[in-house]
Amino acid sequence: MIHAKIFAGLQRELEAKYEISSTIRHKGERGRSRETGVAGFLKENLPEAFGVGTGEVFSYSAEGVSLQCDIVIYDRMRTPIFGKDTVVQQIPIEGVFAIVEVRSILDVGALKAAGAKFQAIRDLWRAAKPDNASPTWDDDGPAFFLFGFKLKTTARSCLRYLRNSAAEDASVVALDSGCSLWVGPANKSKPARPEWLITTDPAIGMYATLAFFTSVFLKSARLILAV
Repeated sequence: MIHAKIFAGLQRELEAKYEISSTIRHKGERGRSRETGVAGFLKENLPEAFGVGTGEVFSYSAEGVSLQCDIVIYDRMRTPIFGKDTVVQQIPIEGVFAIVEVRSILDVGALKAAGAKFQAIRDLWRAAKPDNASPTWDDDGPAFFLFGFKLKTTARSCLRYLRNSAAEDASVVALDSGCSLWVGPANKSKPARPEWLITTDPAIGMYATLAFFTSVFLKSARLILAV
């Protein structure tokens, strides 16, 4: 039960930081404070080999630069970062494991905006595909996470967004409500389907949303072998 107690405590800390940030009047700075809380959690709990940055994603071999990304998880040991010590970093997509967009309120507008940003980054990844790439190149692209503190839409809307994106590389997390999981056969004979896990259900016990987010994050972002 140690694992459960740790994550329950970490979620309470993150929720407390959210409430404290509510006292900040400037909307942009309030949002930045909440992004920092999620980034801080990842920095403290991911292995040292993985960097946590914020900024733009680009490719060495394709034109185009992404919009500003709230959190970018990258290979810290082998990826050169431009502006490493500045507020905004420029990170080559070839070394990126995951993109996390953080929202105070998770609503239909947030789903739509994140979907458009994620698709643009997928397109950049595919444009960077080398001529001699293996057939599984697209499967190795970044994982995408939309992380919201408060769910202001329905779980059905979140699942509809995931089904419409037709991409198993995306996940949705609502800290106060639950998170998405991709469910499918182990042999991949059929497409996986997104389901919603209600983490506020007492049957879940002490395993709060943050624990499931971390588990899905490590697996989807190809970090699971590093822990």
